[in-house]
Amino acid sequence: MGQRRRNFSVSSTQEPSAQVQPAKLFVFTPLPPAPTGIADYSFNLLHTLSSASQDWAIEAISPQQPVDTSFPVRTPEFFDSSEQGLVVYHVGNSEYHDFMYPVIFEQPGVLVLHDLVLHHARLNTYLRSPTIQAYRADIGNQSKRQLALKTLNDYRSEVTSAYMERGEDIAEVALRMGGGRLLYEYPLYEPLVSSSLLTLVHGQSAADEVRENCPQSRVERIRMGMSLPTPVSREEARHRLDLPNGLLLASFGLVTPEKRIHTALKALARLVQSGIKTTYLLVGGTVDHFDVMSEAEHLGITSSVKVLGRVSKEDFDLYASAADLCLNLRYPSAGETSATLLRLLACGRAVLVTDQIHVSDYPDSVVARTQLEGEDEGLYCDILDLVRNPNRRRHLEESSRAFVSSEHTMKTMVTDYLHALGEVREMMSYSPDGSRTQ
Repeated sequence: MGQRRRNFSVSSTQEPSAQVQPAKLFVFTPLPPAPTGIADYSFNLLHTLSSASQDWAIEAISPQQPVDTSFPVRTPEFFDSSEQGLVVYHVGNSEYHDFMYPVIFEQPGVLVLHDLVLHHARLNTYLRSPTIQAYRADIGNQSKRQLALKTLNDYRSEVTSAYMERGEDIAEVALRMGGGRLLYEYPLYEPLVSSSLLTLVHGQSAADEVRENCPQSRVERIRMGMSLPTPVSREEARHRLDLPNGLLLASFGLVTPEKRIHTALKALARLVQSGIKTTYLLVGGTVDHFDVMSEAEHLGITSSVKVLGRVSKEDFDLYASAADLCLNLRYPSAGETSATLLRLLACGRAVLVTDQIHVSDYPDSVVARTQLEGEDEGLYCDILDLVRNPNRRRHLEESSRAFVSSEHTMKTMVTDYLHALGEVREMMSYSPDGSRTQ
């Protein structure tokens, strides 16, 4: 795809007494009420950035129009590409980022890569397209069939442009079988990284991977910021939420098979059978393709499982504070930084993660790890070890909050962003007519 450079000008010859005008910063991102963590992340980031720096005049470009913002918001159809400014794209693995793709290659800017796998979203974009849906509703219509085939060919072309001679086979397997682990092997972020002026990721392991796969691109790490909630004791949180006594386990975020909920349920059944009174809280929205309560019923533990749905930030913090141990077992993981995990650590919780979570991002003093070997047997043993070692859990609780307060505050994130954006501003200087100046 051809790259079209945005007009981006920086004044460097003004008199010392002249007032330097802030540069325009256009930020493409989903915003609340879109039910995605990136929407909440961007809302908080832009609010903080707009008040922290006078160097940038920030405007969000988003299909959503939240109320009470400290920054202007424009819908994508009213975005004027002729305006001077730097554009930033917050991209993740969901349909809420689809609106960026028509412009992201034509208007290169700063890519904030929240997920290291985008292939699920890209495949679903094509499969959910109006042409595919129209053909599925009218299978015998040949004209609709031709339009549907064109859409599938567009998907094949996108994959082939990223992975050359392997692309046709990758696309065919994904279309016929849904992709599975294949999509983790071919994540489809490379074209976006290669076309961007700078790519920002939130973890060191993620930065290392992107640099390895896109060695010609500039990649930097931005620490993800997290507000520290007011501490609430476990007893007070349970009282306010009317939760039962006994061992309380909790998982947070969208309830999907990738969170290894099935394995956690089998470990829960082992705990219950061993006589340990245990309740497992699932705090997050559900999906149609995973019926967690049917699995709990099959295991005979429905009374020990509570599916709470998506909750407010305040209730999230309360449920986290009430838990004895939080499970953050996403597997496979592409190395992305989990805002949910950071929120749990900010609440001062002991969290059990998979061994795919790199030590370079989360030291062993901050999180406990499980390899998920032996399925529920391994997880059951790791949970039991932590249950029987209150000193270890207490140490994790103290270290987790201290880790966030030193490495992942909103201040550190804004500082990292301003530094990165300032580098791009110095590097890319354009005259008003779009020609580059040195």
